[in-house]
Amino acid sequence: METRQLKILVIDDNRDNVIVLKAMIHDAFPEALVLMAFDGNSGFEMAVSEEPDIIFMDIIMPGMDGFDVCRKLKARVDLADIPVIFVTASRGDREHRILALECGGEGFLSKPIDEQELISQIRAMEKIRWANIQKRNENKRLNIRVRKQTEALKAAHARTLKLLKSLEKENEARKKSEKALVEAQKLAHLGSYEFDFENDNVNCSEEVLNIFGVASIAAVNTKERLLKFIHPDDIPGVLENIERVMAEKATADFIYRILRQAGEERIINMRMIPQFDENKKHIANFGTIQDITRIRKTEEEIRYLSYHDYLTGLFNRRFYEEVLIKLDTEENYPLTLVMADVNGLKMINDSFGHAVGDQLLQKASNVIKSGCRENDVIARLGGDEFVIILARTDAETAALIIKRLEMLAAQEKIRGLKLSIAFGSRTKTRKEENIQKVLKNAEDDMYRHKLYESASMRSKTIELIMNTLYEKSNREMMHSNRVGLICEKIGMRMKLDQDEINQIRTAGLIHDIGKMGIDEKILNKPGSLSDDEWKEIQRHPEIGYRILSSVNEFSEMANCILEHHERWDGGGYPKGLKGEEISLQGRIVAVADSFDAMTSDRTYRKGLAQEDAVAEIRRCAGTHFDPLVAKILVDVVHSEMIH
Repeated sequence: METRQLKILVIDDNRDNVIVLKAMIHDAFPEALVLMAFDGNSGFEMAVSEEPDIIFMDIIMPGMDGFDVCRKLKARVDLADIPVIFVTASRGDREHRILALECGGEGFLSKPIDEQELISQIRAMEKIRWANIQKRNENKRLNIRVRKQTEALKAAHARTLKLLKSLEKENEARKKSEKALVEAQKLAHLGSYEFDFENDNVNCSEEVLNIFGVASIAAVNTKERLLKFIHPDDIPGVLENIERVMAEKATADFIYRILRQAGEERIINMRMIPQFDENKKHIANFGTIQDITRIRKTEEEIRYLSYHDYLTGLFNRRFYEEVLIKLDTEENYPLTLVMADVNGLKMINDSFGHAVGDQLLQKASNVIKSGCRENDVIARLGGDEFVIILARTDAETAALIIKRLEMLAAQEKIRGLKLSIAFGSRTKTRKEENIQKVLKNAEDDMYRHKLYESASMRSKTIELIMNTLYEKSNREMMHSNRVGLICEKIGMRMKLDQDEINQIRTAGLIHDIGKMGIDEKILNKPGSLSDDEWKEIQRHPEIGYRILSSVNEFSEMANCILEHHERWDGGGYPKGLKGEEISLQGRIVAVADSFDAMTSDRTYRKGLAQEDAVAEIRRCAGTHFDPLVAKILVDVVHSEMIH
């Protein structure tokens, strides 16, 4: 390829986009000339006058959009071989991407633009552009050269030797150009072909053979042999497009499927360009064949994800909002909306981790799918919320469906806890009713049910969490029971009222509930903990606080659980509270927890005798512990209230 300045045209009605892309191109190709146009009409006119090597183009523009510009370019023989790259949003309308392919675009760049992808696209398209120009002008150039060489032969024998040398160099350059073309075609899964009418012969590049899965050009060198590879259902369309090119003598692009020799199906984009001789006689067709199977598959995946929830496989909010507008018509009345909310998701996430929470949502979605009818629309709106659209369904029928869903949910369990879903519904029967108001009323109805069901489930979840913790570590169960008993006796000694005593005993029982979120291997480790393991253990007060703060009957204890590792001198965790900034319950649990920990056996040490533990409590009174609470614990031990 000879050295020349690369000329690139950028067409976009957004000036900022044009400037950013121009800067990126100059960073990679400092010598390139970047032309700018800010609408489709001026972009087309500039392409005609400047004949750039590559065109980057936005799709949506006022006046003439990107599709129209591309079609006009590809309809002109002198401009058809200029590669067009559409610059699209990364999560844009996939139908636009398909239309862009069908109207002749060679490539795509997704915003935000990746610099390496931009460089790769420019280099590939530059090679294709240069190869196409050479092919288009080759006959004319060779004729001129032959004429000049003939004249040179008549002039002198010496000139003949120079001419032969010149031809040798030209041949070498052509070989290099052909090699570059092959490499570029492999990169883009893009091959070139030419069909000569006079010889009824098809000639094609190596990449076309790769696309069709054949080793020799003899397998595809005639129209009839090529047609054998085309999917039977697509043959009529292909023949129709060929006839259109022959009749209109204009460039056409069409997509069809082929069946390779191994039976593998591939999707092909074919561009057919008429070729004329000097007398404007239509003598051949040439163009490109590109394997777009991967592109189509990616687009289908993106299309699926754009309308479906990745976790449950249900429709997502975007699809729901679009389909609700379509279904809100009189022919679908009565139209019932059902709101559903999974109870206890946050607590499950905090206690067992988000993986278990995801399993809860998947179970809920499976229950809703199995309990609904085939044509009912089910969508996950986000988090723990689902919506069901029941077309031509009255309130009584909807109530039966909800009852069935509740029965199915009651049969499901996760980590021993029954699946609980709150439902609410409202029915639209008249056109005048606002569908968003119907949805709001269904949501309000659902929350009324949730108030009762959630409270019951949270209490059961707390019990389940403690049982699960005890299953993880039998030592934790015995420790929790002893701490609860010590807290109760301290409360009695302090002459607290019975409600306060019951509450402090319960706080002692569940003070380590946050260890539910700690790895079982750390809880049961026989030796001392590493620094990282100790940091993990120190998370359990905050985990316990998150679990309990959402449960009304335990919310008053949440602060106590958060604070039971704070120190009187401010050296504790997690908040570094000091003195009476720590709740009384927190101070009591801290002393009781430490005393039992000191007197209990561990796998890596024997427990202290009670008197030794009492001495340690006294030593740490005023630093680790509230001096008054520490003294009362000592009195409780000495009065033999603890055994």
